[in-house]
Parts: sequence; structure tokens; C-alpha cells
Amino acid sequence: MRLSHITLHGFKSFAKKTTLDVTHQVTGVVGPNGSGKSNVAEAIRFVLGEQSMKSMRGKQGADLIFKGSHMLPGMSRASVTMVIDNRDKHTNVATHHASDELAPYLVYDELVLSRVIYADGTSDYTLNDAKVRLKDVQELLAFAGIGGSAHTIINQGEADRILLASPKERKEALEDALGLRVYHIRLNESRRKLEKVKIHVHEVELLRKEIAPHLLHLKRQVEKLESKEQERILLGNLLVAYFNREEHDIALRVEKIREAGSSVSLSLITDSIKKELAIYQSSNRDVHTVSRNEKQTLQAELRSLLERKEQITKTIGRLEAEKGYLVRELNQDDVRKDVVIPRDAFVEAGTTFTSGINSLKKALDIWDATLAKTHTESLSSHADAFFAQAGSQTDEDKKEKLRSSIARANDEIQEHEQKERGLKSDIEALQEKIDTLDSVAQNTLISLHEEEKKKMLLESKLRELESTIALRKQEEAEVAMRKERFDALLSEGAVIVGREILGYKETAVHDVYKTLPMTDLMRAIERSKIKIEEAGIPNAAEVREEYRLTVEREQYLSKELADIKETEGKLLALIDDLSVQLKERFASGVEHVSK
Repeated sequence: MRLSHITLHGFKSFAKKTTLDVTHQVTGVVGPNGSGKSNVAEAIRFVLGEQSMKSMRGKQGADLIFKGSHMLPGMSRASVTMVIDNRDKHTNVATHHASDELAPYLVYDELVLSRVIYADGTSDYTLNDAKVRLKDVQELLAFAGIGGSAHTIINQGEADRILLASPKERKEALEDALGLRVYHIRLNESRRKLEKVKIHVHEVELLRKEIAPHLLHLKRQVEKLESKEQERILLGNLLVAYFNREEHDIALRVEKIREAGSSVSLSLITDSIKKELAIYQSSNRDVHTVSRNEKQTLQAELRSLLERKEQITKTIGRLEAEKGYLVRELNQDDVRKDVVIPRDAFVEAGTTFTSGINSLKKALDIWDATLAKTHTESLSSHADAFFAQAGSQTDEDKKEKLRSSIARANDEIQEHEQKERGLKSDIEALQEKIDTLDSVAQNTLISLHEEEKKKMLLESKLRELESTIALRKQEEAEVAMRKERFDALLSEGAVIVGREILGYKETAVHDVYKTLPMTDLMRAIERSKIKIEEAGIPNAAEVREEYRLTVEREQYLSKELADIKETEGKLLALIDDLSVQLKERFASGVEHVSK
């Protein structure tokens, strides 16, 4: 395997496509300073997979692309192609160590290796026009015993580098020359793979640990679902027994109520009795009301007449008393005389008395006893004369007035006595009517008593019927409630157990449930419902599917972990084998070089 020729296009100063043929074992590149000699060496380093921009005198990938000049425009990419003569098939010796991707190319007589770099710094590698990885390029060069660094390419001023190299660097150079670099590549690759495998093992174990609690939870959920399914089957059997027995029992109760008479038919009889009672009560009440109202009217009228009679009697008594008084006054021997004093005489007497009293006061003021006595005697004389004149006047008309008053009193007394006799007659007539009404009322009361007995019998019968109706309604309500509970449980059972429970009539009842008391059967149903409710898991289908997927995931991870561990064992064996081969080949190569 030897270098045949190299082609540069757009790489640094080589704007145009340039091909350099290498026809001899030793080929030199000469030229003045700045002609691009170093660019040729860097192009070889570039196509061999060099990654350090510094070693190619650049800072970034774009620095390797032709920038342009006053004559040529800049380019967006640069490429270097190296053609290797492989007619000696030197690499076949190591073909069995090559990777699966590289091995097919090592049989060609000519290997064309190209690298293209773009302005953004990315690179593409091709081998015989097929895209390959940098790793494949490095492996190919290792088989050829060349590389992009170390002793393969010696830059200007580095001729003594091999002499100044450390023992480790010299060993690496010797291994490159012996073509042992591929073993290091394979060892490093195997170690990297082993490290990745260990990381992968750790990741898989973490994933298994991560899903383990969830898997356990799902397993318990599925177990609950299975338990719920078993409980659902049990509940279905219980419901079938309950529905068949309860339906039969309800039918018997309904037939019994129908034979005894329903509350509706009994209510019709009750309504008839109530109407009859209403007629009795209405007729009796009307008779009693009319009699009572008429009697109350007569009694009110009687009270009014008695009050008027009493008033007239009182008036007659008062008139009799006045008449007696007038008669006594008229019959007295000495009729009391009224003293009548004329107004003029009275005024004159008053003036006289006033003058006399004033004169008397003056006399008393000056303490003249004689004068006071004279005035006193004068006043006394005037007073006697005044009263003597008044007493001499007698009222002759007094007796005439008394006779006239007595006559009027007699007339009024006769008038009121006549009214009293009329009222007495009216009172007797009213009392007779009241007595007649009392007699009629007594007869009516006897008739009412008989009617009351009939009414009491009807009421007794009515109470019995109402009691029977209440009992019948209670029985009907219980039956209706049982039907309602039956229908509700049937609907609930269709939801819990499934719609197949609706065909309970066509399902046979287990023998164990045929004689079980209904109360025990209902308790068993309620317990089963509670268990199903407690085990209730929403979206059961999703839980089952998730459990299935999680189990598959766990199985996949378990298998993958086993495969990884197997791969780990193979890598460890490969590393040991490569290490042994590297050691043996190095010893053989050193021995060959020493000869």
C-alpha cells in the first residue's frame, strides 16, 4: 500500500483543482517561500483525519477554504483526495481484525480517500465514493501503518523529533510502523464500548428499578381486578337468586291484596258511606237549625215584650206615687204659702238697708253709741215692715194647679194600664208558641236519636273500612317499595355485573341460594357490592393494557440486560485477546527490527 497521487481543490492557496503525482518511493516538494509547500503537507494531514486546526495553522474550519483573490472568487468548500495503491493487498493480513464497515473496501486495488470541509466547519469523508466515518478512516490508516501525526508527517524543523522523543513516544512510533496501531484502536474502541455497556447496564438496571414499583402496583391492581371479577360472578349468582325469588314473592303478595280487595275498591265503599252520613247530618242539622232559629226569634221577641211591660209597670208605679203626693198636698189644712217679693220692693229695701248699714258703720267708727242705736232701730223697723208686706200675699192658684196635675196623672195611669194589658196578651201568645216549639223539638229529638244510632253504625263501619284501607295501603306501599327496590337493584346489577343479568328468568338458581333466607341473601348481596366498590378501579381496560405493556417492558429490559451482560463478557474476552495479540506482535516486530 502506497500513496499514488493527491488532489487539492479549494484548500488554502489551491483555488483550482490541483493533482500531485507521487511516482517514487521518495518524493520532495520544492519551491520558493510562500509557494504552498506547507499547504501540501497540511492537505495530507487534513485528508488523513487531522482534527486540530492549530496543527494546520488555522483557528476554524473556514480558514482552510480558499478566501479568494483579485482574480478568483472565494469558495464555500475545500476538498482533498488521496489515492492509495493497494495492489499488494498489504491490509489483507489484518482483514479479519477490520470492522464490518471497513473490511469490504480492503479488497480493492485502489483506495480513494476524500475529505470535504464546509464553511460552517463540518466535514464529510468518503472512501471509494462511499460515505464513511472518521473512525473508519483512522482504522484504515492504522492498517496501513500511517497516521496524521507522530512520525508519519514531519514538519519543517522537526527532523530531530524522533531523537528527542520519549520512550513512550518511540514505542508508539514503532507500533505505528509495525501496523499495531489498529490493535490500540480496537482496544480503545472495545474499552469505550465496554464503558458504554456498563453505563447501559446501569441505565437498564435503573429503568428496571424505576418501573418495579409501578409494575408491582399494576400487578396489585390487576389482582384486584381479578378478585373483582370473581366477586362480580358471585354477585351475579346472588342477584339471579334474589330476582327470581323476590319476583315470585311480590306476585303472591299482589294476588293476595287483589283477592282481599284493593284500597281503591274499599275507598269507593267508604265514599258511599261518607255521602250517606253527609245526607243524615245535613237533614238533621237543617231541622235542628230551623227549630232552634225560630225558637230563638220568639224568645227574643218575648224578652222585648217583657222589657216593655216592665218599663210600663215602672211608669205606672211612678205616676201612682206622684198622684199620691199631689193628693196629700191638696188635702193639707194649711197650704204652704209661697212668699212673693216684687222686684221693685226688693230693690228699694236693699237700697234702704245699704244706706242704713253705711250710717251704722260711720257711727261705730266714731264710737257714737246714741247714733248707732238710732240707725239700728231704723234698720229693724224697715225689715219688719218689708217682711210683713211680703207675708200678707197668699197664692190662691196653688190648689188649682194641684188638681190639674192629679187629673193628668190619672189619664197617664189609665193609658199605661191599657198598654200593660195588651203586652200581657202578646206575652201569653208568644209563650204558647214557644211551648208548641218545645213539643215539636222533643219529637224531633226522638227522631234524631234514632237517626244518630244509624249514623253511629255507619261511622263504625266507616272506621273499620278506613282502618282496613290504611292497612291495605301500607301493604300496597310495601309491595310498591319492594318493586321499586327490585327495579333499582336490577338496573344497578346491569351496571355492575353486566346486561346479561337482565335475563335472570332464564338463569338457573344455585341450590345453595334456594333456601337461604332473603335477609341473609340481601346481606350477602350488599357485602358483595361493597367489595366490588372497594376494589373499584377506574379504566380497568387501560390498567390491564398498561400492566401488559409494563410486563413486556420488564421482560424486554431483562432480556436486554442479559444481552448486554453477554456483550460485556464478549468485550472483556476481546480486550484480553487483543492485548495478548498486541503484546505478541510487538515482541515479534521488535525482534524483527533488531535483526
